[in-house]
Amino acid sequence: MRNANIVKSDRGQTIVIFALILPILILFAGLAIDVGLLYVTKAKLTTSVDAACLTGMKNLTLGQTTAGQLAIDMFQANFGPNPPVPTVTFPLDASNNQQVKVTATASVRTLFMQYLQQWASVPVSATAVSTRGKLLMSLALDRSGSMANNGGGVALQYAVPLFIANFSNTLDEVAMVSFSDNATVDFGINYNFWGSGSGTITTKVGAMSFAGGTFGTGAGSNPVLLTDPNGPPLSMAQKQNDSVTILPGQNVVKVVVYFTDGLMNTFQDKIHCGGIGNATLTLLNWGGFDSGSNVDVFDPTSATNIFQPNYTGSGGFKYGNGSTLCTDASGNVVNTFPSQKWGTQKSFDQTITVTPEAQYRAVQTAIAMRTEAPIPTYIYTIGMGTGVTTSTQNFLAQLANDPDPKYPVGTYIAGQPAGEFFYIPSCSGTYLPSCKTQLNTAFQTIAAKVLLRLTQ
Repeated sequence: MRNANIVKSDRGQTIVIFALILPILILFAGLAIDVGLLYVTKAKLTTSVDAACLTGMKNLTLGQTTAGQLAIDMFQANFGPNPPVPTVTFPLDASNNQQVKVTATASVRTLFMQYLQQWASVPVSATAVSTRGKLLMSLALDRSGSMANNGGGVALQYAVPLFIANFSNTLDEVAMVSFSDNATVDFGINYNFWGSGSGTITTKVGAMSFAGGTFGTGAGSNPVLLTDPNGPPLSMAQKQNDSVTILPGQNVVKVVVYFTDGLMNTFQDKIHCGGIGNATLTLLNWGGFDSGSNVDVFDPTSATNIFQPNYTGSGGFKYGNGSTLCTDASGNVVNTFPSQKWGTQKSFDQTITVTPEAQYRAVQTAIAMRTEAPIPTYIYTIGMGTGVTTSTQNFLAQLANDPDPKYPVGTYIAGQPAGEFFYIPSCSGTYLPSCKTQLNTAFQTIAAKVLLRLTQ
């Protein structure tokens, strides 16, 4: 009987203990629910300010007022019903990089904690900051004669203004180089590159005249040509990008976009052409055709066709309007050009074609651009039309260092910045509308990739 009474006594104590801890259990359960509410709100805020920040950064080219409003709209769309009003600002960091900062605070009304007056409403905040680097970009655009006949000129003049409008007139700097028998800097790298102004890239592209061959190469390993204002277009593009002073700590992305409708068939070098006792080197462009039997020589400044060399071996190079043959300082007739590909002096009657020489120099220039320290260059290439054969596509992919495995082994170099090659099949005749769309898509894809790099 005594043992039974003891059991009954224990049961009574359990009920009392449970009654004492029940409020505590309810309090902790309520606290867990309220913390869950706070967590959900924090997650919504974080997602919303992140989306708003990226939207503001993406639309900086429209001006801070418009970019700020679009950021707010994006925040509200992501947050859902009864969103708080975010604050959008556009500060500069210590290295003068442009930032977009979005901050928002929401008040969460608690369910259980509200019985403690100070916890009736709890503020939850989230902040997102996106830093945008500075873009230094040069366009190298084909203005050869074939562009006037195959629709490429029309498509290019349509797509380029839409492309450059993706970037900021006040943050970024862009240059335009064009090439045919010679190359020119049509817009030196600077701000205010797009728009309706008379001196913008937009107007320069619209005024392009298409004629001549395809001098699309670089200087290769020849540094003497880099100082010339009418040097090879890829090297001129590099020179434009490198001419901008970069501040310490500034985030900079360098880009070259190269467009052509055919295989480059012209290169540039200097030869002796001053006569006995004169060591002067004359800058000349060689080519105009894809085979060595019809090589013209052009003045790199005016693109004037100066002469067509005599291939019998007895003749030399006539320079200017006269008939005097080019001779070196010793009086020897000059009938060879210095080759980088073969590493020797080569004449045009030695079964040598211009195209391999031009390609070699372009590839060497592209490698130098991609390995330049401390800021390498990303290269994007676009080939358009039937003149861009399969071998030309492979070559342009090599210039861009496109990692796509569909291109031959050896065209991609791991460890160097990867670009991309885009091919537009045809712009002729009835294909022009679809070609304009495809070219614009290619340019817009490049813009998206560049903008992503600017905000990483």
